[in-house]
Amino acid sequence: MYGWRGRIGLLVPTGNSVMEPEFQRMAPEGVTSHANRVALKDVTPASLRRMEADAPRAAREIASVRVGVIAFGCTSGSFVGGKGYDERLRRRIEEATGLPATTASGAVLRALRLLGVRRIALVTPYTEEVTRLEVAFLEANGFEVTGCAAGGLVEVADMQECSPTTAYRRAREADDTRAEAVFISCTGFRTIEIIARLEADLGKPVVTSNQALFADCLRILGVGEIAGDFGSVVARILADRTPGLAAAAD
Repeated sequence: MYGWRGRIGLLVPTGNSVMEPEFQRMAPEGVTSHANRVALKDVTPASLRRMEADAPRAAREIASVRVGVIAFGCTSGSFVGGKGYDERLRRRIEEATGLPATTASGAVLRALRLLGVRRIALVTPYTEEVTRLEVAFLEANGFEVTGCAAGGLVEVADMQECSPTTAYRRAREADDTRAEAVFISCTGFRTIEIIARLEADLGKPVVTSNQALFADCLRILGVGEIAGDFGSVVARILADRTPGLAAAAD
C-alpha cells in the first residue's frame, strides 16, 4: 500500500507545478502526497481571497484518498486576510473534512517560532502589493522584517519558471546583519535544492514555504524523519508537540 506511514492531501493552486515535486523529493519511505487543485491564475489580493471559498470543496474531494492530513498549499492565499486568516482557513478545511489541516503560512509561523527568531529577511516572487501584505502579516504575528526582495510576478505559472538559483541570489540580496533567519515565501518558488547551501553561506537558518509545510504535515502524521537535508528547522518541527504554537499570541 502506498502511503503506509501516512498520506498527505495537498490543496494546490491550479498553476503550481513546483509543490508536488518538492514534496515527493522530501518524502521518506512510506509517505505519499496526493493533490487537488484550487483555482488561482493570478496572485492578486482579490484572486487569493477567492481561494477560501473553493478550499472546502477541494478538501472534501482529496479526503476521499483517505489522507491523514490536508495542507493548504498557497502561502499568499493563507496570509492575504491578515493575522488569523491562516487559522480561519485551517478551521474551514477541518470542519469540511473532519481531518487535521495545516496551511503554508501557519506552518511558516510555527517554524519561525520554533527557531526563536524575531528579525527575518523576506524573499518573495510576488508583486510589491502582495509582498506588503505579507510583511504586515508577519509583523502582526510578532516578527520584524529587516530586508525584503520581491520578484514582481503576478501569474502563478511565471513563478514556477524561476530557478532555485533565483531564490538563492534573492535571499543573499534580502539578507542583512540584523536578520536572524531568512524566509523564502511561495509554494511555487523552487527552493529545496539550495536551502542547505544557503544556510551554510549565510550562517543562519532558512525557512521556505514547502519545507515548513511538508515538515508540519510529517509532524501531524507522527512521522519523525525526512528524506534529506532540507534545513536546520526541520528537526525542530518534527520533534515539536505543541498544538497551538502557530497561533500563539505574542
